[in-house]
Amino acid sequence: MLERALAAVAAGFGFERVGIVRFVPEKSTLVPFAAFGLTSSEAGGLPSAMPVARFGAFRRALATGQAVFVQNPGTDVDVPERIAQSLGMGSFVIVPLVSDGRTLGFLTCDQRGEVFTLDEAEVELLTTFGTLIAAFLERAIEQSDLRRLNELKSQFAALASHELRTPAAAIYGAVRTLDEREADLPPEQRAELRRMLTEQSKRLFELVENLLDLSRLEADAIRIEPTTIVVRDRLNAIVRTVFDGNADVTVDAPEGLAAVVDAQAFDRIVSNLVANARRHGAPPILVSACASDGELSVTIEDRGQGVPDEFVGSLFERFTRGATDASEGAGLGLSIAQSYARAHGGILTYEPVEPQGARFRIVLPIAP
Repeated sequence: MLERALAAVAAGFGFERVGIVRFVPEKSTLVPFAAFGLTSSEAGGLPSAMPVARFGAFRRALATGQAVFVQNPGTDVDVPERIAQSLGMGSFVIVPLVSDGRTLGFLTCDQRGEVFTLDEAEVELLTTFGTLIAAFLERAIEQSDLRRLNELKSQFAALASHELRTPAAAIYGAVRTLDEREADLPPEQRAELRRMLTEQSKRLFELVENLLDLSRLEADAIRIEPTTIVVRDRLNAIVRTVFDGNADVTVDAPEGLAAVVDAQAFDRIVSNLVANARRHGAPPILVSACASDGELSVTIEDRGQGVPDEFVGSLFERFTRGATDASEGAGLGLSIAQSYARAHGGILTYEPVEPQGARFRIVLPIAP
């Protein structure tokens, strides 16, 4: 119904692209929800969640409850420049979708790179369309949330029955052996059992942490609360935690570089990427950071085999693992890192390194 409604708006007003962006008031974020006329590359360049504070046009529509027409978008005033450039935006109109006094989202309409005009009657008619579409959107949100919760239940059952069982069984076996036979075991075997206990306990801890992250992300319980961090110090602390000692890892970030970001989201993203490089890549590993144009860019690069071409398309999907020598992990780290990045209004990308290796880059908007 939503797709047909968007197609009708496009045909009736001559728009090339018509979309619906959901508004999540608890986190003050915008989430792309449905679209007509958007290419796959345009859709792929959009973060899955964007802070409404960075979009002046959406803020005005939210505050007034009225449609907002922007004939000549100002750089980084109405829409962040990176998004405006990736979409090739010209004039556009935003219509709040209101139901029972609640703004559920926004209807967005534009023509690629073109400047056009809308008279008052057309804006009023679009507002009427928005009232009808809001009713469809409310039902669609309910169905989407229900489907997402059902998927989460299934994924949790799969993780609990398979991934958690292996480390739990190993820990139980080692503890029982030490409890019953420790006095009869040679020192090297006792040391090996304790080493295995440490490794499997760490693996179990990481699985539980990822599961909790997944649960919070799916329940929209992640709140982005920016605070000032010193980037180099934070990266060094994460690397020390992941590697537990000496490792061929270099942290390259300007001294004194500070950024206003959500510290928890930053830690979870970078730690998952660094752990992924340790588990599936090869040294030397480079963790670097820089800031420009209101964005913080952090890159994690290794010299392993990289990601096979056939696996790149599903790289950030949950419970997906490539054919590597490492058997650790539940295939959640990259998916969770990407979800945290999107919740922060950022984006996570992968690219191969020549002659071999993998490079993951996270770009986050940073508050002034």
